[in-house]
Amino acid sequence: MSLLWRVFAINAAGLTAATLALVVTPLTVSFPVALTELVVLAAGLVALLVVNLALLRRVFAPLDRLSRFMGEVDPLRPGSRAPAVDGDPDIARLTAAFNDMVERLESERRDSALRALAAQENERRRIARELHDEVGQALTAAMLRLDRADAGEAKEGLREALEEVRDIAARLRPEALDDLGLRNALRGLVASVARDARVDVVPEIDPHLPPLTPEQELVVYRVAQEALTNALRHAEATALRCVLHAEGDEVVLVVEDDGRGFEPSLVVGTSGIRGMRERVLLVRGRLEINSTPAGGGTTVRLRMPV
Repeated sequence: MSLLWRVFAINAAGLTAATLALVVTPLTVSFPVALTELVVLAAGLVALLVVNLALLRRVFAPLDRLSRFMGEVDPLRPGSRAPAVDGDPDIARLTAAFNDMVERLESERRDSALRALAAQENERRRIARELHDEVGQALTAAMLRLDRADAGEAKEGLREALEEVRDIAARLRPEALDDLGLRNALRGLVASVARDARVDVVPEIDPHLPPLTPEQELVVYRVAQEALTNALRHAEATALRCVLHAEGDEVVLVVEDDGRGFEPSLVVGTSGIRGMRERVLLVRGRLEINSTPAGGGTTVRLRMPV
């Protein structure tokens, strides 16, 4: 019997017992109520409530145990599961649903940790390769020029190596975001994309944005950077639009392109989109990606509460 019908049966039994007591016993109630009648009614009511409470506590005991177990779950000690409950299908389904939820959360946490570790290692590998292949070679060439007493060429080589170091540092953490703020950093990002890819990029940045935390600014910048990079690398876009504005109690970032588009369900698990979604979750935001294959273009929209 389900929990609902068990509670109903207990209350129905109590009311039925009280009604039968009035029918089969010589109990009467006059008006005005006599003191002895009032005492009998109060005693009967107390007895009925005590029995009802005892029965309901027995019925709801599995829920109390499940509630205590939920409060004791430790995310740092995975593997804990609520014990199965026999006899009540509703509580059994609730317990199974809770265990499934914990399993999904633990699985997602493991996957997120593995992806974060892999991303860190890939980033370190990329930085090491760039330092070795670009900066290392430039410094080696400068040393050879110094050996030939060619100070002019050595100076030029050192300047190129310094530019490479600055480019690597900018990819790790954009200096403009720290020094000039989100608006100017986005304008610089858009201008860099337009210059390097030779495409039309229209920036529309609201000058009256509400104040954002450093974490929120970084998420907005990285989502815009990833969306613009994807549009240029994969969409074959000829025009881009980058919009940042306030909308009610949210800040909204929109990156649109006129590229070839794609089927969103086919790329939802790719590293770039997954990375954007994970960043957005950290600031309680929502990421929407709409695209139409065969030239319909793509729209990436970030909504973030402030």
